Amino acid sequence: MIRSRRAAMILCTVVFAAACQDSPTAPASPAPSDVSFLIVPDPTLVTFNSASCTLTNASAGFVSCSWNISNPAATLLNLNVQAILTASYDCVNPHNGRIQSSEQRELPTLRQFFSVASTTITGDNIALPPTFLPTDNTGRFKKENACKGNQVVQSLIYSLTYWQISVITVGGTLRQSCIASDNREGCFTS
Repeated sequence: MIRSRRAAMILCTVVFAAACQDSPTAPASPAPSDVSFLIVPDPTLVTFNSASCTLTNASAGFVSCSWNISNPAATLLNLNVQAILTASYDCVNPHNGRIQSSEQRELPTLRQFFSVASTTITGDNIALPPTFLPTDNTGRFKKENACKGNQVVQSLIYSLTYWQISVITVGGTLRQSCIASDNREGCFTS
């Protein structure tokens, strides 16, 4: 699954650059079985009647989403419901209580439903898994912690930065459609 236009552009650039390299022979014509990707959301796949995600608890980072999707052809689909939360927090020296830095980190969460074929696909206040802000990694993974050294996270608050609900066909020609809080990934917006 290609998640963004940026990834699609990189893929297209690599393919185009490879195709344009000088070679002593003529380029091979594409085989009929070559894989092709449909990047742009397909407006004929489904109809998004409504969709939304809300932050239900800013201190814990809980998100719930609702959707109502018409799938008149009962196409077999995988449904992805995802959100990006921004965690804002202070890194505090545990010995003197001083704030060493104020940080922000984007954290994703995702819930998936596989092989859905209903003509109406609905979800009402479905909770997404909680995000994970790493704080206790050790060894070579310690640099991934939210704060440096022995600093501790305080005043943690989450905000909902982005959400997206997408469907992708199962089998056959790859088709996808999505609705989101904004159009950063080419999705329809609510």
